[in-house]
Amino acid sequence: MLSDMIVYEAIARRDGNFWFVEIPELGLFTQARTVDEIDGMARDVIALSLDVPTESFGVQVGVRR
Repeated sequence: MLSDMIVYEAIARRDGNFWFVEIPELGLFTQARTVDEIDGMARDVIALSLDVPTESFGVQVGVRR
């Protein structure tokens, strides 16, 4: 990852059978079924919202229980 790459925080919270994922800096939300899906789902919603490739930014996932 490049040092000047933008990194967005994704905060994941368990909600029943899903993980509710918030990207607070952009006011975006998504969900994932497993912890392993959180990064990909966060990347997808960010990329779609900003109209950029999923590899053009970083994501830092924080899991809150």
